[in-house]
Amino acid sequence: MRRLANVALALALALALGTLTGGAARADAPAKPATVADDEAIEKDVEAFYAAGKYGEALAAAQKLVAVREQKFGKEHPKTGSALSDLGAMYLAQGDFPKAEGFLRRAVEILEASKGPDDLLATALGNLGTLLKKKGDTKGAEKAYERAVALEEKGGAPRESALGTVLANLAGLYMATGRLPQAEKLYLRAIALHEKNGPERSLLIDVGSLGALYRGMGRYDKAADQYNRALPLAERVHGTNHPDVGRLYHNIAIFLTGSNQMDLAEQHYQKAEAILTKTLGPRHPDLAPVYSDWALLRTRVDWKRAIGLYEKALDIEEQWLENALVGGSEEDKTLYAARLETVMDRVVSFEFAGNGMGRQEVARMALGAVLRNKARVLEASAAHMGALRERMSPEDRQLLDDLARVRGAYAAAMTRGPRGMTVAEHNAETDRLRAEADAIEARIAEHSAGYRRAKAKVTVEAVAARIPKDAVLMEFVRYQPRSTHFYSAASEKLGGPKYMAYVLWPDGKIFHHIVPVSAAEVEQKVGIIRSGLSDPGAKFRDAGTQLALLHDVLFWQVSGELGGVKHVLLSPDAALALVPFGALIGRDNQYLISKYSFTYLSTGRDLLRLGAGGAKRSAPLLVANPDYDAPGEAGATALPEVPKTALPTIARVKFTPLPGTAEEAQAIRALMPDPSVRLERVATETALKQVSSPRILHVATHGFFLGDDGTAGQGRTRGLELEVPPQNLPQVASEVDGRKLPVPHPMFLSGIALAGANVRKGQADDGILTAYEASSLDLQGTELVVLSACETGRGEKAGSEGLRGLRRALVLAGSETQVMSLWQVDDEATRDLMTSYYQKLFREGKGRAEAMRESQIQMLQRPEYNHPYFWASFIVSGAWGPLEGVKPAKVEVPARGVVPPGGARGCGCEVAGTNEGTQAAGAGVLALVALAAARRIRVARARGQR
Repeated sequence: MRRLANVALALALALALGTLTGGAARADAPAKPATVADDEAIEKDVEAFYAAGKYGEALAAAQKLVAVREQKFGKEHPKTGSALSDLGAMYLAQGDFPKAEGFLRRAVEILEASKGPDDLLATALGNLGTLLKKKGDTKGAEKAYERAVALEEKGGAPRESALGTVLANLAGLYMATGRLPQAEKLYLRAIALHEKNGPERSLLIDVGSLGALYRGMGRYDKAADQYNRALPLAERVHGTNHPDVGRLYHNIAIFLTGSNQMDLAEQHYQKAEAILTKTLGPRHPDLAPVYSDWALLRTRVDWKRAIGLYEKALDIEEQWLENALVGGSEEDKTLYAARLETVMDRVVSFEFAGNGMGRQEVARMALGAVLRNKARVLEASAAHMGALRERMSPEDRQLLDDLARVRGAYAAAMTRGPRGMTVAEHNAETDRLRAEADAIEARIAEHSAGYRRAKAKVTVEAVAARIPKDAVLMEFVRYQPRSTHFYSAASEKLGGPKYMAYVLWPDGKIFHHIVPVSAAEVEQKVGIIRSGLSDPGAKFRDAGTQLALLHDVLFWQVSGELGGVKHVLLSPDAALALVPFGALIGRDNQYLISKYSFTYLSTGRDLLRLGAGGAKRSAPLLVANPDYDAPGEAGATALPEVPKTALPTIARVKFTPLPGTAEEAQAIRALMPDPSVRLERVATETALKQVSSPRILHVATHGFFLGDDGTAGQGRTRGLELEVPPQNLPQVASEVDGRKLPVPHPMFLSGIALAGANVRKGQADDGILTAYEASSLDLQGTELVVLSACETGRGEKAGSEGLRGLRRALVLAGSETQVMSLWQVDDEATRDLMTSYYQKLFREGKGRAEAMRESQIQMLQRPEYNHPYFWASFIVSGAWGPLEGVKPAKVEVPARGVVPPGGARGCGCEVAGTNEGTQAAGAGVLALVALAAARRIRVARARGQR
């Protein structure tokens, strides 16, 4: 099909404006003469089937066309490339985006390499642009569309119809990204071209899309004009049984709802459902927005029907996403899952449509969607790796080895910067390594897809059944409130983002509430808390006040319901993932750690996979006290020296010795059962990369996290000591024009230092294990990973995927439980905390979460450690129970002496100051009790940090 035009983004506003869209390929070329070769006849069939809305038949014909052209012309011929573009377009029309992507990318490669006709390349680029837009890669989509426009414009008058098509597709992208005036100009230009050149089916799509745009702009009279023009045009072009007509009815139904023509809107939703179900099938992704928008209409009169419609939409979205996450690299999955944030925004907002708030059935539906969608890519990627490791054929083993090797080389290249090469050469090397790593990830997904365990459907009831009797699940979600009756871009978003808290009991009861302050205010409180708790020399007053206020906005509304609860399974979101919940101060002036044991989860869905047990494990591994100045391997090639300011932050770091880790290792090794120990010069990156499912992995060293501005903590010995100040890095200064090159992967921003980190920059074992590399470790079945270092629990924010850092890497590697720090930790205090923790794990048989709680309570009872800086940094994430084979002992530790410094809620005095007797009133949206007299925090001496 030589001139099959680009798949359209037609007849709806994109996600950013509040309505989902149906997409379809558009066949703009006039019919070919009857005297055609066999492959041209098949191409004509593809076009005819597609134009008639018979996508199944069109797909079968496109598959046949590819086979015929490969046999007739070869796999690298432009005609074969064109056939692959057609096949990708047909998969795209069917809603199978992952399959479409492979064919469309291959088509573009062939047409570029063979220097095929511009019109064929333009069509392939246009189809690829639509795929990338659907995938969430708006920058990539825009680049592809702009290239297609340039090629079509070169074709002059004969290509005007095809130019109109790609202009309309680019206009749809502008709608999705909020550039409405630019979208209007492009649509008007596309309509003019199609009025002049045809075909009418393309004109129909343009007119309907322009109507949706005007509705989104609040220009309802103009929207009505376009819809009134589109309806008779649709009947003339397609009759009443075509997907494009079904999508048009859907958009008109939204318009009619906004005009309060409810009965007529209902009729149009019914027509849209009937047509799309008949032509596309009952599970096509284009039906999901029909049902979700229809549900909003039904909230006004029939909540039971509204919930049923919304559940249909969510089920279709779930099936689509499950298919999308089967293949591709982790970055591919992340792009596909970006739409989940909007799905969760809408389903949480749906609770407040009409009188929906307070209805258990609505809360159950919304919580179910959150449980299915939150951290979905993390679970899918971990499942791929886990399935491969369980099967482990020689080919699978080679894939995992190749991935570890390439990730290591990629990370080393990024941490060393352009030493010994130009910036252009460095860019070429890192681009090549990233592409190679992504390709291996995609192959791993493909290999594991066939033998991953079948997953039971995630339901609220299934998750509730896994909650212990004395526990609750608290699931937080950060969301953008959206109007449930949005009819224009201006009215869709309601204020700024908020947090919603869902509390789920073992019996399935749900309590939920909106956090009563904005997300921005919550995050401001978190910032003050982290600043106050991460420095023992700072005043505790402000941090303490915010700990009390944050308790009130997060816990107060549910606290009366938590009688008998001892364990909180906590699934935070966004900034809340950086909060030590045990350090929050209740209205009884007690830290919450005195009442509850906290276990962090990526999502409540984790409960369905944790605790499987039975995995084969090797001996525990203890890595500590690395010699950061150890010489490089014999025969290693030295890297050229360059100005330090030309290197990424991590390449300009000097790691100082940590004597506390040596003492920590000595104390812990006596508690572990027959550990393998790597100290000083043999505490290497290679030692970690060679592990195979150790029962326990404990690493005591420096950790680091580089913020998105490239800065890192300095001057603390378990943190980073920079040899020169950071300059908004990690980035590399260009030798040519001073440009800054951003780090291409957020998992490079965090990691740990090992032997040789100060001298072996840029080799396979460079002494720096980034989170990106750590995700390739073999920790399948490892019961416990403890990273006894600074900031190992931090990461780059990644929307519904949480934080991308070391914790995510260790989950991907297969570990069950992770113990990590939220800020730079004290060397000696950490040594004492870890020693106590392992005593409680192995000698008292405590659970992995409870052992940490009791160790922290004991520490804060010691005057020199009662500031939360010393005890509150470490959190437990994942499985919380005792280690396998260790029997619990009856040793009780009373929860006493856990009043915050200063006695009252949030009040305390600065270190090394005099005793103060102050009282202050709490501030915030909720009334707080008066602050009582403060007392001085006692700190014996300044200590080093990891």
